Amino acid sequence: MRLRPIHGLLSALLALGLTGCTFDATGLGESGSGGSSGSTEGSTTSMASNTDPSGATMTSTSGGGFCGDGMQDPGEECDNGELNAPDGFCSTECKKAFCGDGIKNGIESCDYANPDPNAPACTMECKLASCGDGVVQEGEECDDGNSEPTDDCIDCVAPSCGDGFTWAGHEECDDGNGDNTDACVDGCVDASCGDGFIEQGVEACDDGNQNNDDGCSNSCVSASCGDGEVQVGEQCDDGNQDNTDACLNICADASCGDNFVQAGVEECDDGNGDNTDACLDSCKDASCGDGFVQAGVEECDDGNEINVDACLNTCKSAKCGDGVIQAGVEECDDGNTKGGDGCDAMCKKECGNGKVDPGEECDDGNTMNGDGCDSMCKDECGNGKVDAGEECDGNVGLKPHTVCNMTCKLECKAVAEGDAWANCDMDIVMNGCETDLSQDMTCGACMTTCKMNETCTWDGAKYFCFM
Repeated sequence: MRLRPIHGLLSALLALGLTGCTFDATGLGESGSGGSSGSTEGSTTSMASNTDPSGATMTSTSGGGFCGDGMQDPGEECDNGELNAPDGFCSTECKKAFCGDGIKNGIESCDYANPDPNAPACTMECKLASCGDGVVQEGEECDDGNSEPTDDCIDCVAPSCGDGFTWAGHEECDDGNGDNTDACVDGCVDASCGDGFIEQGVEACDDGNQNNDDGCSNSCVSASCGDGEVQVGEQCDDGNQDNTDACLNICADASCGDNFVQAGVEECDDGNGDNTDACLDSCKDASCGDGFVQAGVEECDDGNEINVDACLNTCKSAKCGDGVIQAGVEECDDGNTKGGDGCDAMCKKECGNGKVDPGEECDDGNTMNGDGCDSMCKDECGNGKVDAGEECDGNVGLKPHTVCNMTCKLECKAVAEGDAWANCDMDIVMNGCETDLSQDMTCGACMTTCKMNETCTWDGAKYFCFM
């Protein structure tokens, strides 16, 4: 036990008295008054131990002092008086405590010469082993003696991805979690487009490849029509909203019938297959001659340029009075439905109907020439031309003693008053009238027939055949 100062001194005096020695109560010498020689020179380090009435052990030095008197006497390494203690800086034997003396004392937390089996290991500096002491102890992977969280040892554990500390030179980040949707992903690398992880709030998608047509673009934007990349399910994608080019804004190829007029390709596009409206299903503007009857505009459309069939080139239905003779249907068409102008109201020719209509000279019920009424229903007799069935037409070039009557037939005529010429050889056309019936004894009595090419001639006295 420790001795209080006064009590310790009294005990020391008592002990000295018992041994017949005197003691300087001040602890400076062996006599109370300075006495004789109080020098400690030549003294040994032997000490005598006594016990005071309280039971405390005091050790005296050969020089007269004692351990615990607060004075460092010869032979003592230290003396802190009442502070001397077995586990103090100075022991009760006035020995300085030191690391390795087997006693945990002073500022020591342990003593490696006498370690506590129930405590952590004790270092050679008599400190309990701990992370950060620079010594790798059992249970530690490393110990670099610092608290730097970015070097090769963090809290005595080798750094690893996921420990929450960014290992300098090895990791780009380390958020200590397994969440791959934040800014730091597996492998402790910064999240980036193409890493295969969708960063929340930043990326719409991330498929981890550089394929731009698989639903997720290389900029980690979800594929959509209009992004300029042709994705699966899209026919095209030109990245614009123009519906008049080759790619619609629904990412489908422009085509006839899509209801959008493709510039430079289509004339129209009404999005239906109705060929009776203004836009055909070929995306051409409806027009006369396209073969389709445009409702409300055309009466017909036969797709040709033949004007004599049932549909005119104006896409009007052919009819009597349109001015075009419909083949196989109409005989004539003078552009009206009035009669008396050569074409009746039924587009039948009036000439040849057997009725003399206004403008006709004749109508024998046919339109043949050579029957007295020509194909234009004009009298053939009197036209100055010998037509079929006529012997003459006019009195030009007639044979002697002949005349052309009103029916274009040759007749014999008298040369002088009282003459009665006759065609004795029955060839009035070739020979004319060669006989004067008033002269019985001549050829005129037709008893003598003039030969071919002879003419019965009157010489003033008689008739005779004359070539």
